[in-house]
Amino acid sequence: MLDIYQYSDYRKFLKELLEEKKKENRLFSHRAVLQKMGISSTGFLANVLSGRKNLTPDQVQKLAVILKLKAAEARYFECLVLFTQARSLEDRNAHMKRMVANQKVETRALSKKQLNLFSSWHYVVLREMLFFHRLKDDFRTASRMLMPAITTDEVEKAVKELEALDFIEKDAEGIYRQKDAAVTTGNEIRSLQVANFQMETMELAKAALDKLPMSERDISCMTVTLSMESFDQVKSEIQAFRKRLSAIAVADQKSDQVFQCNIQFFPVTKKEGTV
Repeated sequence: MLDIYQYSDYRKFLKELLEEKKKENRLFSHRAVLQKMGISSTGFLANVLSGRKNLTPDQVQKLAVILKLKAAEARYFECLVLFTQARSLEDRNAHMKRMVANQKVETRALSKKQLNLFSSWHYVVLREMLFFHRLKDDFRTASRMLMPAITTDEVEKAVKELEALDFIEKDAEGIYRQKDAAVTTGNEIRSLQVANFQMETMELAKAALDKLPMSERDISCMTVTLSMESFDQVKSEIQAFRKRLSAIAVADQKSDQVFQCNIQFFPVTKKEGTV
């Protein structure tokens, strides 16, 4: 089965998937697909693949069933169709965001022991740095790259701990590498280590507000009035945003810095009748 998440043009994906299925089953032809879709025009699929015709939302859903796409793949396929067929730049950007939100990002869930990754903010940052920094056993440069800088001994201790926790390993050249592109604790993990890490990164954000120019940071805040139903909806939007951000980060092959993104969302009043 082709990996749909590697495609940005549904016509190319559809053409190659139909060809693959035809190799697996000679009876799987354009004509057979069109019959299942309830379309009488024998040239319809050929016109779609060439770009002369577009798919309707109903046809997209029918194709997803015929092609036996999983639920997540079907959602991505719908986004892919809308993106490919969009005419305006505004629509293409909107559908691109939906594609990223629905894109499959391979993550490894952390074990209870591996939550020690969050023992200190620089453990997490050093792990991310290994994507672009060629770290061997000379830790001086890495110690100076962090903001704020830490000691060489602290870097060495963190690297050894990351290696023991199975987050990093040495390659054949003796360079430390990440073992997974992305890891996750889940959406609402409760852990003292994670809570302390979040507190540390809030302090880093305060320092960035004071020390970094506006061109190198984006720090803003909002105060809004919501019902609990809308509160839950916003939480879902935040989780979807984090997923989009993760997908962008994993896909970026030119990364040369580590960035910290903090999102805080909490009540600053009590409900009437509870005071």
